[in-house]
Amino acid sequence: MKKWIVSNRWIVSAVVLLAMVLGALVLQYWSGSSGFQSAIELDWRQLGEMDYITGKAPKELEALDGKLVKLPGFMVPLEDNQKDVTEFLLVPNAQACIHVPPPPSNQMVYVKMKKGTSSFYEPIWVYGTFKIITKKSMYGDASFEIQGESVELYK
Repeated sequence: MKKWIVSNRWIVSAVVLLAMVLGALVLQYWSGSSGFQSAIELDWRQLGEMDYITGKAPKELEALDGKLVKLPGFMVPLEDNQKDVTEFLLVPNAQACIHVPPPPSNQMVYVKMKKGTSSFYEPIWVYGTFKIITKKSMYGDASFEIQGESVELYK
């Protein structure tokens, strides 16, 4: 009988622990934060401070190189598969698309997703590791890169 009580305590403890872990995961999913609470919010004005002719970035921007960031913008896919986009340009507004002259390179961010995402036609948040590096594409040069972790609709 004593053995049965001890084993039941272990089972109850395991169930409670499992419920706590599942509860935390559900709360994180429903909160809409994508688990990136520590991401530093970047602003297009900050990116615009980089001199795209000389490639010189201000110290505040250089300090973000290699950091987890989030940046709002509009997606310009660089691939034909609209359901599994792994590479795209992020631009500050919907008018900065491929049908008009491209914006300056300090207003374009090349995004390489770790896992494909759907194409979005509305504003999005991109979460990932920020790099100051020139990337060339057929749609224009980008002065920055984000190794994308997640994309979600802008709220």
